Amino acid sequence: MQKKYVIFDVDGTLIASEHVTLESLKVTMKDLYERDLEDEEIEFAIWLPGQYSLEKLKIERVEETLRIWFENIKRFAHKAYLYPGVKELLQKLKLQGFKLGIVSARYDYEIFEDDKLKEVLEYFDVIVPYSSHLKPKPHTDQLEIALRKLKALKSEAVYVGDTMVDYECAKNAGVDFILANWGERDKLKYFEEKPVKICRKPQELWNYLK
Repeated sequence: MQKKYVIFDVDGTLIASEHVTLESLKVTMKDLYERDLEDEEIEFAIWLPGQYSLEKLKIERVEETLRIWFENIKRFAHKAYLYPGVKELLQKLKLQGFKLGIVSARYDYEIFEDDKLKEVLEYFDVIVPYSSHLKPKPHTDQLEIALRKLKALKSEAVYVGDTMVDYECAKNAGVDFILANWGERDKLKYFEEKPVKICRKPQELWNYLK
């Protein structure tokens, strides 16, 4: 069926920000708890909401740690950037009549206070951040909300993301998934033997929307 709705993840999909997430978390853990962590030990922070990431690290002072972590994210935010071609893709999608949404593990303030993301927020009809009353991806809570707000049939929608959590969320919701395998990090290694549609550049998304 012809696709009419395109829903995007944020980190690793619209914005190259994984390194900012990891660097800021490492600084936070060092400053607050004298813990030295490697990227491989905290890779889950790329796709989990902050609260769940800290729980995996056995942190008890979650609220305070989240606040300091977000302050550090803002310190390093200048290192993040929109992937080349993303803004042009969103502009073209809107011109062609597509409705666009965001479903992200970010909290609302992480979305609306991000200067890089502000450059493209105007193109989105629906934005569903994570909040504590929702189950995080791969649960379908956020994606189902986005579909309802868009008034979209599942068969008319696609979810574009970069992690296995995004893939499982889309699959659980009965929505087609497209892997955003652009940027410096090769994400395909996580999808071995998965029948996944792949885009290596944002403009390749058009191959699956016709």
